[in-house]
Amino acid sequence: MKRPRGFTLVEVLVAVAILAIAMGAIISGMARYADNAGYLRDKTLAMWVAHNRLTDLMAQPTWPGTGRSNGTEDMGGIDWRWSAEVKETPDDRLRRIDVSVAREDRQDASLASVSAFLRDPRSGGTP
Repeated sequence: MKRPRGFTLVEVLVAVAILAIAMGAIISGMARYADNAGYLRDKTLAMWVAHNRLTDLMAQPTWPGTGRSNGTEDMGGIDWRWSAEVKETPDDRLRRIDVSVAREDRQDASLASVSAFLRDPRSGGTP
């Protein structure tokens, strides 16, 4: 009498265990990918908010005074908290502007920071 061919219960259990481990690794990798994609989206939007705020400060017709200012802005359906600081430099005709941006709904560190130097429009000469 011939014995029927097929998989034993142990072979099936080993195959299922290997498949479960592989699927766990794939799901973990996809979760990391989704987290990174969300972080990069937030970082990009935060940079846009920072550049917009910096452009607003540089487009003002008057020479900005030194000090800090802050506020909120909506971009991409997210509320952002920005902070700008205008500082004096060793050159009296230049001011340094530092802008940092973080999500309003999170208390973590800023996602984006930009700095620029602004020339006094009253000093004349080329920009």
